[in-house]
Amino acid sequence: MPTPPTPPRDWDLSYFKSDVQGGLVSFLVAVPLCLGIALASGAPLFAGIIAGIVGGLVVGALSRSAVSISGPEAGLILVVVSSMSALGSFKAVQLAICVAGLLQVALGVARAGFISNFIPTSVIKGMLAAIGIILILKQLPHLLGYDLDAVESLALFPWTGGNIAALVEHAVGQINGTAVAIAAASLAVLLAWERPGLRAHPVLSKIPAALVAVVLGVLLNEAARALNPAFALSGSHLVQLPVPGSVAEFAGLFTLPDFSQLTNPNVYTSAVAIALVASVEALLSIEATDKLDPLQRKTPTNRELKAQGVGNLVSGLLGGLPLTSVIVRSSVSINAGGRTKLAALVHSSFLLLSVLLLPRLLNLVPWAALAAILLITGYKLARVSVFRETFAAGLNEFLPFVVTIVAILLTDLLIGIGIGALAGLFFILRETHRNAHFAQRYTVQGQEHTRISLGEHVSFLNKASILSVLKDVPADSTVEIDATNSAFIDRDVVNAIENYRETARQRNIDLIFMRRGDDYAQTVAQQAHVSGKEADFEAYYKLFDNNRNWVAEKLRRNPRFFEAAAQQAPRFLFIGCSDNHVSVSEITGTAPGKVFVHRNVANLVVSTDLNLLSVLHYAIETLQIRHIIVCGHYGCRGVKTAMQNTEAGVVTSWLNSVREVMHRHQHELGSLETEPERYRRLVELNVIEQVYNLHQTAAVQAAHRRGAPLHLHGWVYDIHGGTIRDLEVDVRKDFAEYDTIFRYQVVPEGLRKLPGELYQAPSIYSVHAGGPGAVIAIPPFDNDDALGVP
Repeated sequence: MPTPPTPPRDWDLSYFKSDVQGGLVSFLVAVPLCLGIALASGAPLFAGIIAGIVGGLVVGALSRSAVSISGPEAGLILVVVSSMSALGSFKAVQLAICVAGLLQVALGVARAGFISNFIPTSVIKGMLAAIGIILILKQLPHLLGYDLDAVESLALFPWTGGNIAALVEHAVGQINGTAVAIAAASLAVLLAWERPGLRAHPVLSKIPAALVAVVLGVLLNEAARALNPAFALSGSHLVQLPVPGSVAEFAGLFTLPDFSQLTNPNVYTSAVAIALVASVEALLSIEATDKLDPLQRKTPTNRELKAQGVGNLVSGLLGGLPLTSVIVRSSVSINAGGRTKLAALVHSSFLLLSVLLLPRLLNLVPWAALAAILLITGYKLARVSVFRETFAAGLNEFLPFVVTIVAILLTDLLIGIGIGALAGLFFILRETHRNAHFAQRYTVQGQEHTRISLGEHVSFLNKASILSVLKDVPADSTVEIDATNSAFIDRDVVNAIENYRETARQRNIDLIFMRRGDDYAQTVAQQAHVSGKEADFEAYYKLFDNNRNWVAEKLRRNPRFFEAAAQQAPRFLFIGCSDNHVSVSEITGTAPGKVFVHRNVANLVVSTDLNLLSVLHYAIETLQIRHIIVCGHYGCRGVKTAMQNTEAGVVTSWLNSVREVMHRHQHELGSLETEPERYRRLVELNVIEQVYNLHQTAAVQAAHRRGAPLHLHGWVYDIHGGTIRDLEVDVRKDFAEYDTIFRYQVVPEGLRKLPGELYQAPSIYSVHAGGPGAVIAIPPFDNDDALGVP
């Protein structure tokens, strides 16, 4: 069976060139930032470089994040300054950093990484956009040649110090023509590299645009120096790495913590502050970088906390600043091509080598060229399309998004995210309150009915509004409270409904409280007017009542409803799971007769299933179906049975194909951190596999050969949220890719591409080329090891 491509692993040398580019460009940006953050923190300048090296080499090696790069971060400046004031020396602060690292490891062991799951996506998007805006505005002075503000802190209007408006105003009065020329040339290069012509160029497309911009900036500055030394940029306009004159001087840059401060309680107070700020920023940063990751990988948060803790422990022992995952450096690396954690190692390796071998060369790089790189990075984070897409998603997402941006710009990163999270929480509570129940009144055979449909999550906040509806129910009527779709109902709400039962009986109101599964049976059995024996049949007889009510309601709305439904021709074939108890019409909002339905355990497409094959043939040949949908669902007990390899009688043999899917993708499933994640992913992989199986059936192949417009789809239904997700399985594209790679014939002069179309599975197939014999090809599987050749 063909299998969909698995996500690239953290270590994947196929991205080697891209990772080197990403690591190199992020290194160029990191050098001045490491120095500037150390300067602003009141620490030795080399402490910033140490933290940058440790962040890449130690955290990069231990973390499971593929694209995040760690190092000193501006959000930690205030914590370090406060610690310096409380402890009196940087060596004592080093000890606090070591203790903070141990605390972070403990948080990871305690599995505290779930905290990031409580930050809404709109807030994460707002954080990225705010950082992009700050990056853009912070580069304006550097583009004009004013480089005294070397720290790109994540605040637009810091409460301590000048703001960006003052910086720009001051910079305008000190414009440097050489810096402006270098910035303009660097921007021109970066923009030109985005043009389709250059991106498709066989040579230029291999060279990172940021590297070209930096080299061009150095050459222009040196040309200005050759023309007139007064025109050349120097001093704070250039990168300023420390230049050790000997091995002893280099070794002297590293310092040990002051262990005599172990009895100082202020050390532990500072350590807690450092650990909390660094952990929160790391979790938010990897959440953001995961969204920027073109390969859409997910970082295990608990593993990240442990890696950050070890990194801070090592940084503190060597004399470095506290570190965390840095969104600016990570996004620069991603934009430059970084795709695996190799980029982080390259970044720090260059940082280490630059201190040892190339400090004087790197000190030639103008800030104006680096500012141009950061400007483009900021634009990509805060591009107009992000605002447009978020606005289109509705005010519930757009307003927290905007609030987060404004709050970060006016305060700092952590405070702004906290304000944005509160705004997001407000809208979540608002929607929960508004959508927790829906009341509808109608008449059936002269008797008034009130139907209250409860939502998925009903909290105590909804108690008052539900009781208000019940209070207005007229006497001598029926009230139905449908909680069959509710995953959670607060005990206060359940008690309030049960207490209402006596009031309903006194007013001759029939109260029907429908719950999920066993809850429903238990509720019926507890009703005072129903005996134990009668309770066994109450739910059964209720089905007929529901049917009569349903018929009456449909005829009330459309007297010709059933006549029209009988005449409708289905347009879709739906292959679903027997374990999904929600009807297709409800899920898709389609009228009866629009969807032709076949169900079996775990929505399998098996070549020996005559039931399925007959349905398939009838749907394609007789009904002229144009879309066939294989739909799985999260929470599928068939997939879970196969995954747990439990004995379930006949169904065990039926689920063998699901187990084959699980074994085929054991590497990908094993890389997921939790059992629920593996369970959900196996549901998706099973759907994809069944779509491939469907493509290979005789009925589908016959339809393709005669050019019938038949389309295959793979869906997953979320039973808790009610939403459908299209897995976007492109069978023809996948087969065409194998067709392009493997359809060759061996001839005396070499390999010859064969004509014709491929209809068989690409895992092992034969292609006839008009003559006798066939060509057999076996493509590589998940591990990319070739198992055979044409």
